[in-house]
Amino acid sequence: MKQPKHGQVRLRDLWLAHKAGWSLSFSLGVLTVFATVALLAWSGWFISAAAAAGVGASFNYLRPGALIRLFAIMRTAGRYGERVLSHALVLRLLAVLRVQVFVRLAQQSGDTVLAGGDRLQRLIADIDVLDQLPLRLMNPLGYASLLSAAFLLLLLLMLPDAFWHVAAVLLVLAVAIVVASRTGVRGPVQQAAAEVQLQGQRRGLLLENLQLLTTLLTTGHWQQREQQFIRLDQQVLHLQQNQQYGQLAAQLLLQCLMLAGLAALCWPMLAALLAEQPFPLEVPLWLGLVLAWLGLSEQLFPLLLLPQSYGQLRAAQQRCNALAAPVCSSPDLAAAAAPDLSQSVTLEIRQLQFGFQQPLGEVSASFQQGDVVLLKGPSGSGKSCLLQTLAAEIPALTGSILLQGLTLEQWPTAARYQQLGYLPQRPYLFGLSVAADLRLAKPAATDEELLQVLTLVGLDDWLTRQPQGLLTVLGDYGVGLSGGELKRFALARLLLQKPAVLLLDEPFAGLQQQLAQQLLQRLAAFQQHGILIIASHQQQQDGLFNQTLCL
Repeated sequence: MKQPKHGQVRLRDLWLAHKAGWSLSFSLGVLTVFATVALLAWSGWFISAAAAAGVGASFNYLRPGALIRLFAIMRTAGRYGERVLSHALVLRLLAVLRVQVFVRLAQQSGDTVLAGGDRLQRLIADIDVLDQLPLRLMNPLGYASLLSAAFLLLLLLMLPDAFWHVAAVLLVLAVAIVVASRTGVRGPVQQAAAEVQLQGQRRGLLLENLQLLTTLLTTGHWQQREQQFIRLDQQVLHLQQNQQYGQLAAQLLLQCLMLAGLAALCWPMLAALLAEQPFPLEVPLWLGLVLAWLGLSEQLFPLLLLPQSYGQLRAAQQRCNALAAPVCSSPDLAAAAAPDLSQSVTLEIRQLQFGFQQPLGEVSASFQQGDVVLLKGPSGSGKSCLLQTLAAEIPALTGSILLQGLTLEQWPTAARYQQLGYLPQRPYLFGLSVAADLRLAKPAATDEELLQVLTLVGLDDWLTRQPQGLLTVLGDYGVGLSGGELKRFALARLLLQKPAVLLLDEPFAGLQQQLAQQLLQRLAAFQQHGILIIASHQQQQDGLFNQTLCL
């Protein structure tokens, strides 16, 4: 295969990769469509001629019958050969494309490769679109063009009075296809390209959600990501629906043009009949032309899909070319590659407006290492929303959050989530053993570390009552634990990652006053080298809180 400059995939090179093979496949396809239309036209002539001859008349049916069988054999053999050859060529082209893209991808570093879901979409779905270029774009256009030219030549020789009318009908169809391929953002080409892009985004988001299923359920954000996927899926379905409406309109146009062509073929015969003059063409031959016109319509129908196919091919080409393109990182991201946490931890909130769609409030504050902060406010004031914003779970409407002097956006994603620990009001537990569920936060944690965090949250007595200890299997959603135990278990899992900033949403709900007091003291001691922010309706008068943030 000819290698284009910079390893870019070019549409014309997809055909040039096996030019001889595709030329033979196209020739077999041409033979097939010509035999199909000829079989239909000749059969119509044969039946009508035999009927016109009448019963008992001398009519040689052997030669016409043999020609019909010949056309049938040519159609079957040509179609079989074309399908077998095309299938083999598509597999070869698929191999060439994937090797080319994989080689380019292997030359990139891990930091410049796209996300797994989108990369998989481009390696599989987009390449599968590209390897259909000859079958979906070039062959249908070639078949229809050659067959139309042959029909017009035959019409010029046999029924010249209808030639210009039928030629005008075919010209209108050609102009309509060209116009459809050059329309604006709502045209079929653009809609097909947009569909390929959205399909890639949808598949990437789905795979990402499945990969992060544990984390999303743990942090209580599965529903939000699910709604995001549903919205994207609805966009794809809406776009597909619009394309279907466009195809129906194109089919209606084609049927109208076919009727116009049929009327053009009938007009010379009808004019001769009304003028009581001889027909310009024998009726059996004229009927053969009519059937040939109807057979031609079957080859014109794929032309309606050309703009859509071209849009999909162009979009797939661009996505494959961008697959391994270098991704330039900004200086800010480079500077944040290794944040320094050896010094005192600082968290600064600058004119932060938080909320889901409308702002619930604006906050400015500054916290340092060792701060134990009480976040208080009436129900509905946005305490949970503010904690989610501080944890980078939802974006801020305006303002900024700085951790160690860097905005959260400047932190690498993995490091950001490692240093920001967030416990929602309704944490999620899985149907795993105690040890396996805790190790979701730190896979390399030892049994001693697991026991330490369980003791810290006051679940050591509960664990001793379990016959299997750390191997005790928890039910889904924490079945077998009370509401307070479930929240403390999720808290223990969060403490395993030892975040610099600990954000807790109602961690004392369902706990007795004495146990809540002990838990607060232990959390303050555990987080003395970081920052602890708690939203709670309990323990609001405790002296351990050295700062209060009111909403």
